[in-house]
Amino acid sequence: MMLRLLLALAGLLLVAADRPAGDGAILIRGARVFDGTGAAARIGDVLIVGDRIVAVGTGLRRPAGARVIDARGLTLLPGLHDLHTHLRAPAYSTPDDLGKAWASHIVNGVTAASDFSLSGEMLPPIRAIAASGEGGIATPNLNLAIRLGVPGGHGTEYGWGSFFTLTATTPRAAHVAMRTALSYRPDVIKVFADGWRYGRSPDLASMNVPTLSAIVQDAHAAGLPVVTHTVTLAGAKIAAAAGVDALGHGIGDAPVDAELIALMRARNVAYIPTLVVYEPQQDRNFTPLEWRHLAALERAAEAARTATRIDPEPIPEPEARRWAIMLANVRALHAAGIRFGVGTDAGIGGVYHGSSAVRETRWLTRSGLTPAQALVAATSGAAAILRQDGHGRIAAGQRADLLLTGGRPDQSIDDLHDVRRVFVRGREMPIDRLRARIDGAAMTPMPVHRMTGPIDTGLRDDGRTDLDTLPVETTEPGTDHSRLDIVRPDRRLFAVARLGAADRPFAALVLPLTRGAIDVADAQGFTGIAFEARGAGSYTVTLDSYGLTPARFFRAGFAADTERRAIRIPFAAFASTDPGTSLDPTRLRSVSVRLEGTPGGRGWLELAQVRFYR
Repeated sequence: MMLRLLLALAGLLLVAADRPAGDGAILIRGARVFDGTGAAARIGDVLIVGDRIVAVGTGLRRPAGARVIDARGLTLLPGLHDLHTHLRAPAYSTPDDLGKAWASHIVNGVTAASDFSLSGEMLPPIRAIAASGEGGIATPNLNLAIRLGVPGGHGTEYGWGSFFTLTATTPRAAHVAMRTALSYRPDVIKVFADGWRYGRSPDLASMNVPTLSAIVQDAHAAGLPVVTHTVTLAGAKIAAAAGVDALGHGIGDAPVDAELIALMRARNVAYIPTLVVYEPQQDRNFTPLEWRHLAALERAAEAARTATRIDPEPIPEPEARRWAIMLANVRALHAAGIRFGVGTDAGIGGVYHGSSAVRETRWLTRSGLTPAQALVAATSGAAAILRQDGHGRIAAGQRADLLLTGGRPDQSIDDLHDVRRVFVRGREMPIDRLRARIDGAAMTPMPVHRMTGPIDTGLRDDGRTDLDTLPVETTEPGTDHSRLDIVRPDRRLFAVARLGAADRPFAALVLPLTRGAIDVADAQGFTGIAFEARGAGSYTVTLDSYGLTPARFFRAGFAADTERRAIRIPFAAFASTDPGTSLDPTRLRSVSVRLEGTPGGRGWLELAQVRFYR
């Protein structure tokens, strides 16, 4: 009776489109089972009911109605983890498309991905998509991070605003920042603790031990892991002394020493070297199977990169030296018994989603680990870093995140690219359909919110807009970027900009139309945007449109002086840099108003009654 109830529940959980599952239980029979612990693979069966593995053994009995998968000659292993991704970045020049990034991980056998390119406001809508399957969007298991750093440190220099990377320079400030971070219920804390810029640009600020220790204390009290951006030997010692769970990125300035190894052993700190983001691309090659599994646009980007060269470009000496140091450090830390995880920095230029995790695992085998040890780093080792013991292995009670491959990747790591079937939480993923989505020109359809008119009329008492979104800021990139302070006197939005040192500094007040600007806003039926404004000069309104890169967003100008006046800007007045294109009001994500001026200057703007008008 209990089994029948479980099977019925599993059936109710099935979803259409990209998220199908078998009818009830799934019995994978006769596979070479590599269980993720490092033990030798054995021929066996695995029974899945719902989202869990319920039995592992030989000659398992098939439950009534269970679907049987003949896996003879194939290898079954836990799904891979990528502990360091930027899923909103596509790794080549194209608009951000979360659905394609998620699909790229799945089709390459990556069933869990840690996303480090998020603000707190983005977590709820992404979780809603993952939980509901709205729009038929398949996702791997997502570990969503909140980012912390120091003012002027790495992670603060891209113009994304102070809401995106929280900052602290003292333990007291760290506890305050962590209260904000934890309010969004993240799965992992990412800390930009090390400001070395590889000798190619001036170093940025780094975090001290007391501040990082305070972050770790609060994170661990909440049961959350802390992974740092750590790229120097000195920074690694600071992070290890603070007791972080893992050093993210490889140490590339100097060989690791006995002091660091002792600190990492004493605090049980793991290492996530992200070799693929530092691998010199001038002479990078792909195995035939790896090439075949790249997305069409990824192959096109690689072909374009190499089309004009006859011989490989020379690798700059600093990059070559750093690469040699990083590989040697992997060998040294592995020989010292330090734990490893797999992370890639996927989304950074040329570091492709999904396939890079397999490539990273392969690089570990070229740096001293056996294929079986590298697979442990990519599965159970990664889960341990995340403090998630319920997955990463093939055993009864574990979450059914599984990868079925050709060959024997535990002996020949290149076989890891030969993905045959992928299961996420017990559901078999439709690999062919997902590959078609990745290769197609169409953007992934995201959840849509129909606009009713009001955007920010000052009715809320909590500082949020009428749409339950948080007004935020963006600026030009650089550590000397502009700053924008936003306050609400008499429920109006008042923004004061301190402009930076760039030639054309700016600060923009952003009103997301959906929470975190993840979902899409449909303003169909409206004529344009209206608001009341006071200011001192000329301003630019920008509409963030899903499916466009920021350079192609639609913009319109207006002027304001010290007398408040009503302004209406019809959609027809917005223009893009693409000639002949017109604004699609059904694909909006945010409205922003840019304040500009001279380097070192100031600007201000007051807005009220922001709304779409008919």
